[in-house]
Parts: sequence; C-alpha cells; structure tokens
Amino acid sequence: MTNQNGIIQFDNRPRISAFASVVGKKEAEGPLREDFDRIVYDSYFGQQSFEQAETRMMRTAVEKALEKGGVMHEEIDLAFCGDLLNQCVASSFAMSGLGIPYIGIYGACSTMALGLMLSAASVDSGAALRTVCAASSHYCTAERQYRMPLEYGSQRPPTAQWTVTGSGACVIEADSELTKHDRSDHDHSRTILPNAHMPYLHAACPGIITDYAVSDQNNMGAAMAPAVVKLGTK
Repeated sequence: MTNQNGIIQFDNRPRISAFASVVGKKEAEGPLREDFDRIVYDSYFGQQSFEQAETRMMRTAVEKALEKGGVMHEEIDLAFCGDLLNQCVASSFAMSGLGIPYIGIYGACSTMALGLMLSAASVDSGAALRTVCAASSHYCTAERQYRMPLEYGSQRPPTAQWTVTGSGACVIEADSELTKHDRSDHDHSRTILPNAHMPYLHAACPGIITDYAVSDQNNMGAAMAPAVVKLGTK
C-alpha cells in the first residue's frame, strides 16, 4: 500500500467478493429496481420506529452480503459501518450480537466510500483477511436529524435532495490469486473464496475539506461540490 499526493494505492488488489442492498418503496420506483436484493414497502420495516427500521435494514443487508459470499460471521475480522444518526446508533445496534469487531464510521454521504477505503486498507496491509463494510440512511430519520420531522409538514423546494431509504453492504477480502495460504495469525481452517471475477479496489483518494459557507439545508449538493472540484484539480 502506497500513498502519493494523497492518493492511496492498494498493491494487493483487495476484492469486493460479495455485496447486498435493501431499499424502500421510493427507491424501487427508480431504474435500479432489479438490482436490489430486497425491497421493503413498509417504512417501519415491522419495527416501532423509523430508527429501528434503519437498524433492521443494515442488519439485513450485512447478513445477505455474508450469505451471498458464503462466509460466516466469525470469518469476518473487522466491520466498518456507519449511518447518519447521532453516535451511529443504527449501525451499532445493527452489528450488535454478530460478534464481529466493529468500527463505527461517519462520513455522511461518503460513508460507503469511506468504509470501502478502510476495508481495503485493512486487507491490503494484512491487518485483516476479510472485512465487511456497510452504510445506511432512512428518509424519515434523516429529516428528523437534519431538517424537520415529517409530522411538522414543512414544504420542501423542488430542488431539495431526497435522502435514500436503504442500506448497502460489501464483503472485502484478499485476492485469491495473490493469497496462497492464510497468515499464521488467522484460523487455518478458513479459505479465500475464488473471486477473480469480482471487482477489486485499486486506489482511494480522501477528500479535502473545502468550505464555501453554503448554509441551505435543502441543497447539500452545493455544500459538497467544491470539495469534488478541488479533488479533480489535484
């Protein structure tokens, strides 16, 4: 793993060996409908609050990703998970009881990318053989957190962003073509799945905070755009 001009390059091709997604009704109305693993039409997902629904969405996404990857909870060395709520409570409760060493992350809209980067760095460095990363959000919890509760009935401008109701999870592991055997500090009964057909992470570039003092809570895109432009001019 090397770092040049802020770009982290992964030398050992950590791969996305499995992934899963769980989304809500609105997301299912879009062009990606057939690509989701599960669509939930009940905003409460059978729970008593929207926050609990978000927790269940992430737990479902993580367990589905592990199922698709053919790995058990105990075969995961680290979990990097995050959401939009205070203290990342959706992620914390979602991962509770799985017995996976958990690292909570908060990157707002970049949480999934951050989880992938940290997972790849852990696998590429040899600190972990296999990791899982996940991110979630829920329209109803995000509105309560950042703008107005839905019950308030505030009007939204047509250009306002709409927070996704859903969760995604990925399993990241060492490239089977490069790994001939498990390291001595891992359980030798574990194997690396054949994953040459799966995409691998080549490099990552953490963003630089660029603040243009955008304060419109209904236009978060404008707040994030300057950092993207600055990144592109590096």
